[in-house]
Amino acid sequence: MAYKRQIDRLPIIPADAKSHNVTCHYCIVGCGYKAYTWPVNRQGTAQNNWSGEDLSKQQPMETEAWYAPSMYNVVRQNGQNVHLVIKPDHGCVVNSGLGSVRGARMAENRRSDVTGTQQQRLTDPLVWRYGPWQPTSWNDALDLVARVTARVIDKDDEDNLFVSMFDHGGSAGG
Repeated sequence: MAYKRQIDRLPIIPADAKSHNVTCHYCIVGCGYKAYTWPVNRQGTAQNNWSGEDLSKQQPMETEAWYAPSMYNVVRQNGQNVHLVIKPDHGCVVNSGLGSVRGARMAENRRSDVTGTQQQRLTDPLVWRYGPWQPTSWNDALDLVARVTARVIDKDDEDNLFVSMFDHGGSAGG
């Protein structure tokens, strides 16, 4: 039974998966999540996995050794496809391991050519030059931002430097 974009089961996170602390970006609360990544050509086993639990046995009701399909995706990292799991952090005092409806879908909302999620998202920067938006390299885009930032500070002072951004939930304070 396929429940999500040609994926019929979730992989087991291996014990040596890279672990990163992340914060949900949907509101200003700051709920903590753990992001796990590891190569697509491998996974953990029932006895040797990230949680240290024996997954061949029934787990308790509120186990950390679980994640939902919405918390999983296959994404590009350093030019390679990797498994990505973003799950609530049980050690975080803000959310105590609970996931919000939106926060628990952070992995699923990442662009993936493998699972087909978020195909409309840009993969490379665009710069407004000579009329239309044009594709450019990351080096060029970052250089442009650095030069404009330096010019504003040199011409006036740092109090005249503003960053305008939009998010729908408040990840940067709304």
